This record gives sequence, structure tokens and C-alpha cells, in this order.
Amino acid sequence: MDNVISLNDLFHNRIFKVPDYQRGYSWERRQVREFLEDLELLAPHRSHYTGTVVLHEPPTSESILMDVEGKTYNPVEIVDGQQRLTTIVLLLDGIRRALTADGFSNTARTLSQGIVKNYIAAENLNGQRLFKLSLNKDTNHFFKTDILAEQPGVEGAEIASEQRLSAAKKQIADYLASKVNAGEIDGEAYLLGLYAKIATQLCFTLYQVNDDAEVGVIFEVMNDRGKPLTDLEKVKNFLLHTSTRLDLENSLAQSVNAAWSKILQQLMATGLAYNESENGLLRAHWLSHYDPRSKQWNGSRSVKSRFDLRNYPDNHKELLGQLLSYTEVLRSASVIYCDAYRPNRPDAFATFKVKPAVRRQVIIWSEKLRRIGVIATFLPLLIAVRERWPNDPGKYLEILQLCEIFAFRVYRWNGYRSDTGQSAFYRIGYELAVGGKSYADTVRAIKSEIGYRCRERDFHNDDSAEQSVNWYEWGGLRYFLYEYEEHLAAQQNASPIVSWDELTRNDRRDTIEHILPQTIAGQPYWQSLFAAPDHAHRQHDLGNLTLTKHNSHYGNKPFHDKKGDANSPTHCYAKAPFYVERDLTRWQDWNAAAIAERRAELLEWAKSRWSFDRSGLETSPQENVAEAEEFHDDDVIDHVETDDE
Repeated sequence: MDNVISLNDLFHNRIFKVPDYQRGYSWERRQVREFLEDLELLAPHRSHYTGTVVLHEPPTSESILMDVEGKTYNPVEIVDGQQRLTTIVLLLDGIRRALTADGFSNTARTLSQGIVKNYIAAENLNGQRLFKLSLNKDTNHFFKTDILAEQPGVEGAEIASEQRLSAAKKQIADYLASKVNAGEIDGEAYLLGLYAKIATQLCFTLYQVNDDAEVGVIFEVMNDRGKPLTDLEKVKNFLLHTSTRLDLENSLAQSVNAAWSKILQQLMATGLAYNESENGLLRAHWLSHYDPRSKQWNGSRSVKSRFDLRNYPDNHKELLGQLLSYTEVLRSASVIYCDAYRPNRPDAFATFKVKPAVRRQVIIWSEKLRRIGVIATFLPLLIAVRERWPNDPGKYLEILQLCEIFAFRVYRWNGYRSDTGQSAFYRIGYELAVGGKSYADTVRAIKSEIGYRCRERDFHNDDSAEQSVNWYEWGGLRYFLYEYEEHLAAQQNASPIVSWDELTRNDRRDTIEHILPQTIAGQPYWQSLFAAPDHAHRQHDLGNLTLTKHNSHYGNKPFHDKKGDANSPTHCYAKAPFYVERDLTRWQDWNAAAIAERRAELLEWAKSRWSFDRSGLETSPQENVAEAEEFHDDDVIDHVETDDE
């Protein structure tokens, strides 16, 4: 039934719970500010419509709860309206804290206690706090022990929704303090008046539903203060709604709610709970299992069209099976998606733990692909491989390594757009997931695509070595040099001292050193070795560049000063944290011959590092190109990932 009621009436005899399958707190500074401004402009004795609240009492709900004063409460789930109600509770909590300030009357303190009992937490018969609002399981502990606690806990905000709760709490506290301490108004009277507005003048349309799935359609058309629903949420609501229209009993609603709870938990735990990631997951899953043609992907509309009930007039059982399969595979894909983007988290690639050494290599190579900055191209394929062979990390590792080789050779070495070859990889993933393509044929198809997009002569051709190439502006430079850093470290049975994350926290220009400086005017040492034209030709040469943490210190010093030794009192190559810098001490002097020699070494290493075994390609190179052409249909996606540098 529909009712327009005040906040006071809404909270009367109810305990609110945000279901676990819903996203966490999402309001940001703008939404909170607009809400506070609405209250400020609200005239006395006027009502302010605050929107619809959809509540649901689950069939298996807890029994009626009772506090120490004998008041009873009915537990209900908030289907829509959690952002507004959470913010209102934050504001009321801020008001009750402000009312306890020194100099305020006993009336203010009594009201503060009343706000706690009515809107924050009462006390149950066992002496425990009976919270009037509980959030989903990802943020509820933080909400109770930090946000609403008298003394915040030590853990602090970790995931995005917790950070937004902390930010909203501080924003409200600052807002109230600015009003109370303004000196132009009576602070206590202001707080009492603000509380009265909230409790009695805010009005809500209350809509209560009894069916698990009925709320889907309602939820989709109700947005919380400018926070539009993501395609992931729209798909969930579509599935819930469809479950009510099937002419047979089903558990689709329960499966959907459980799956979305897991999906959102995965995304939040990995810091991927934002619109682009949610939609990216939906898209990658769809391309791998339903349609590899990215131009045909139209977000939630594609899902609705594919599973439209009108397409199954006499076979609801078949549709139910397909929807249950879609839900389960999407849930599985969310794990694979999060592993691809956050490979270093402790629980990543959990099914590979049976082979820890191979799992470690999977993590390392996943991190390499992440560093290159182009993952979306390979996601449908990676999803398909994991699902076909969930307990075989060796197969996943080989595919992953080939993806990294393609990404470097095509996107970094050849400098092609980061959508190049996507349609081919989408099709390979789809044929593996749906068409039953064999593992050997999958590997062969990937190798053919590498050969087509970056032929051996393109990758090995260093005719430009003596040409004036500006390697310093190359988008793949830091990745290239860091891979060489790992190579040199491995030769000493060590790992890099400086991590990739530490390196990339600093600007690229602060971490790339020109051994031959960019400016040599007034430097006799460098001018004796390089005439002006030769200097211009050599300064940005690949052989003249290295990773460093001390670029500003080296400046345009002579090579011997930069090189230094173990006893040097200042920063020098000999004592540098990078192995690529220490390696420079092999040269006695730094002239054109030294630059050419080092460039040749780097290029020769690169040929080996990004080579691949062509033994699986039984056809000639020309035939490989023709096969690759079949995969390519010039399909271009909307979203193009960019180099993080």
C-alpha cells in the first residue's frame, strides 16, 4: 500500500536492513550538500517530499525485536531509499553529538539521548545495542564501530563505500559546526529546529512489497539523488522481474540476489565498485558467452532483448534454465574479472592454489599485462580459459603470456591503437567458451594474430637504430626498461629493489635518466665527445636511457661523476637501487660507441624476451596471415583503454 508519512512515522516500530546484494553507500559530497541545502531552504510548517522508500519484509525475517522499554520492532529490508535514509541517520547522529556541547541546556542533552534511541540504536533485553539501521555486510561493521560509535575504531575506512561514509560524516559535522559557531544565531535553537524539520517535515512515500522480485521494476526507475543505476543493477532488476512472470515456480530471484551479493562483494573488495568496472564485467561476460561482436553490445538492453519473455511463449522452462545459467556464469566471471585487474590480492586465482609455483607465475604475468594498461581486449578470452580449465593454471599461464606478448608487440612496440585486434580475441574467446574450440587451436589462433599484427620483420627490424628516434617519448619505455630491470635482477637470483608501483607513483620524466644529458652547453666533458648534431641525434636514443630515482641529482654531470663507485659520498650509478643503473658501470666512458653498444644489447634482449614458439603454426606465414584476416572484421569498441603513463 502507499502512504505519505514523516520520518518519525517511518522509523516507528521498524528496524531497517540494507540487503547484502545491494551496492554500498554511494553518495558523494555533491549529493550530501544538496540535501543539506534543501533542509536549509525548508520553511517552518512546510513539508518537503523526500522520495519513495520501498520496504520488503522477507518471508524468513527475524522475529519481532524488543527493546528494554518494551517497544517492539519489525525488521524490514530497504529495497530503495538506502542512500537517503543512511544520510539522514548520519545527519541525526551529527545533531545529537552537537547537542552535547558545553553550554547547551539539559533539554538539548535529553533530546540528544532521544535521537539515539529513536533513530540510532536502542538497547535490547540483553543490554546490547539494537541498531535502527544496518547496512550491507561489506560496510555494516565499519558503520557501527566507526561511524556511529562514540569512539571510532582503529581500522579506518578501506573500501570505497566506507570512505564515502567517513567523508559524509565529516562534511555534516563541518556543516553543523559552521552554523553553530557562526555567532549570528543561537546554536542550540538552530539544532533543535533542524531536528524538528527532519523528524516532522520530511515526507516519504512508503511502498511495501511482499514478493522478492516485484521490487525489480520499481527499483530501476528510482534513482537516489543523481546516482543513476548501472547496467549491472538494471540487469539484476530485469532478472528479478522476469522471475515473477514465469508460469512455473522458480528460485531465480534467490539465485540472482545471491549472485549479485557475491559480484558486488568481489568488486568492492578489489576497489572496482564503480560504473565502468561493473559495465566492463557485464560486457566481457557477454562477449565471451553470447555474442563476440562488440558493436552489437548495447548494455543491459542486449540482455533484455536476448532473454525477452516474448521469445519463449511456450517454453518458460527453457528460459528459466538460460537465465539461471547466465546468472551463475556472470557470478563466476566476476571472480575472473577481479583477478585480472587485481592479481596481487591474497585471494586471487584461488583455484590455482593447488599448484602454488604456477599460480605465482600467473600472478606475475597478470601483473605484467596490467602494467601495459590494456586488459579489456583479452578479458573474454581469459574468462573462457578459466571456465574451461578452472584447475589448470598451466593453460591459463600460457594464454596469459601470449596475451602479454601481443599487447607489447602490437600496442607498445608498433604503437597501434589499443582496440587493434580486439574482434579477433573476442571471437577466439567466444569459440573457446561456446564453440568447443580446442586448447591447441586456441593457442594457434592467438599466435597467428600476433604474427599478423606484428610480423617478425617488424619486431626485429632495427634499421632505424642509427636514425634519430625519440625513444624518450615512447609510451612503452618504462615498461620496457622495468622488464629489463627484472631480467638483470634475475641474473643475480634477485628481485627488483624498486617495485613497479613505487616507480610509477612518480612522474615518468622524474624516473627516466638521460645518461648523455639533454643539455651539454658549458660542459667540456660532454662537448668533447658529442658535437651539437651528434648530441641531438643521440640524446633520446634507447641506449642512452635508464630508470632512476635520482634524475634531478645527476643533472648534466660528467659520466664518471654519475658512474661513481662504492665509496662515492653522493648518489651514483654504482650505488643505485636499480640494476639497470648499476649495469652502466661496465662502460669506462660514455660516447657514441657506448650508446650504440647498449642499444644493440637492449634490442637483442627484447627480441628474445617478446619472442614466441611458432612450432604450433603448421602453415606458412602467408597462410597464418590469411587465417588471422578471418578473425578481423574491423570491429571497434566504444571504450579504449589508455597507457597509464
